[in-house]
Amino acid sequence: MKNKKHLFHFIVSESMNSNVIDFLLKEFKINTFSKLFETMFRLIDKKVPKMKRIIGNHRSEYAVIDSSDDKRLDKYLRISEADYLRIKRWHSLYNEFGMASTVRDIILFFYNGVMKYELEGFLEIVGKELRIDKLKNDFLDKMTQLLNITARKQLLYSLVIENYPRYVYRA
Repeated sequence: MKNKKHLFHFIVSESMNSNVIDFLLKEFKINTFSKLFETMFRLIDKKVPKMKRIIGNHRSEYAVIDSSDDKRLDKYLRISEADYLRIKRWHSLYNEFGMASTVRDIILFFYNGVMKYELEGFLEIVGKELRIDKLKNDFLDKMTQLLNITARKQLLYSLVIENYPRYVYRA
């Protein structure tokens, strides 16, 4: 069952496809989107549930795909059955609107990280273990009245990216 590939369909904005995904493909020097996502997923799959746990119940709110670009593209991804089931489990555990929002979150997380630290620098720090307690305290200090789940996720992910070196254990 683990070797079986699952065809996963989701929607992205045209600008996310042409700017974000194409940029990551070039930076990682990978020629297929499925291989790129698999690479990114391996690097972050242990951290995603920890970060989602900080937000808690996502209240199944619709995730805005892109407020500045209303053109939508169908995107397909071949992922292992085990990875598909893991994303599906997160979707269920955290009451997220759709599995596609998790996939887009991972893509944007890497895009923002590579933009800030460049590929080698980001790969070095993303491989380290996160200090979730410190991240959670900083997140709760900054959250104040943010009620929208999308805004909470954006705050959390930008906080991680902006201060990633502060949130990892020193080896």
